[in-house]
Amino acid sequence: MGNNFVKPRGTMDLIGDSALRYDSLVRMLDECARLYGASMIMVPTYEESRLYKRGVGESTDIVTKETFDIVSKGGHEYTLRPEFTAGITRAVIENKEYALPHMPLKYYYHGSIFRYERPQAGRFREPHQWGVEFFDQKLDLGTIIEVLSLLVFSLKKIGIKNPVLKINSLGSNESRIKYKEALVNYFSQYIDSMCEDCQSRLKMNPLRILDCKVSVCRERVKDAPIISDYLIEEDQKEFEEVKKMLDELQIEYVVDDRLVRGLDYYTGIVFEVYEKDHQNIGAIGGGGIYTGLCKSLGGPDLQGIGFSFGLDRLLLSLDQSDIVEENDVMLYVSDDLLDMLKLANQLRQNGISVIIPHIGKSLKSAMKMADSKRVKRFIFKKDSQYIIKDMIKNEQIECKFDSIIDLLGI
Repeated sequence: MGNNFVKPRGTMDLIGDSALRYDSLVRMLDECARLYGASMIMVPTYEESRLYKRGVGESTDIVTKETFDIVSKGGHEYTLRPEFTAGITRAVIENKEYALPHMPLKYYYHGSIFRYERPQAGRFREPHQWGVEFFDQKLDLGTIIEVLSLLVFSLKKIGIKNPVLKINSLGSNESRIKYKEALVNYFSQYIDSMCEDCQSRLKMNPLRILDCKVSVCRERVKDAPIISDYLIEEDQKEFEEVKKMLDELQIEYVVDDRLVRGLDYYTGIVFEVYEKDHQNIGAIGGGGIYTGLCKSLGGPDLQGIGFSFGLDRLLLSLDQSDIVEENDVMLYVSDDLLDMLKLANQLRQNGISVIIPHIGKSLKSAMKMADSKRVKRFIFKKDSQYIIKDMIKNEQIECKFDSIIDLLGI
């Protein structure tokens, strides 16, 4: 390798326009969340390993295969966050947010997560997520629909023209116990021919088999029992109410009987969203209701509902060619460095971005740089006069130094 350093496999550099697209996307999503009354939350990049084992589930692929684990000098075991929900729930408990008189609690977040998986299109080892988490003593229909509405609203707002919302109900604990028994009875007759992961899942969490991507397992899943046949009356009623409300609000959806989520804490309504024209890159977001997570982490018995978007997949789905980095002014320095620095300070104090190229660069080269940086106006000295060139209209005017500010319209 020599002395050259390269970024770790499965990570990315965001520079210039790509960083601007990312930042613009996050800001648009933040604004959507604020329209729904959510507040920002920021949690640590790493937590105690046991938080994820208890919260996410020791039977999940994330915990068994994909975490980046750290042992500190003091011998403490930490894990880089593989998802946000457990950490946010921990923060709600530790900071006693649940004691606030106004419910539901509503938060939005964004940042990196870390999963040791095979990198491919739209899938990284340090992917970026944006999402929301809502908490209440008991989630009502309004809060559930608000989250689903925000999911679809925010996608359309950022330019996803045809989001495909898929929903299912995993039911309450009582429903899932009956369903898991049915899955064990069904898969037991085929399990010897299925992948090693599914052989383990049969004992630990048979629902995870439904999400297996191995072809032989997917074939067996086609004829497996569906959970809607095992929902108790209360769970059936909740699911019907959700579908009815989505119909009334004209939010399009598809019921997917095979839809499960990859984390053990999900119960009740679960959902994923795809972009109709880019379904090959997989789900661009998903989430659901979780019951018991807060209590299992030592807090009160709150229910939660949330979702997250994979920002990297969103960027692949979006046509953001119009989101480009622009700069307001470039100042070309000849023998007037002090004057140009004073002018730059004054412009920046008025919110105008300014670039000063390397002193000694030729005027022609500086002009090319201005084009590549998409500079709107280029200012340089010619003899005793100053030239303000409009790079967009390809027009220019001459003026005295003291007139530049007025001519720029500040």
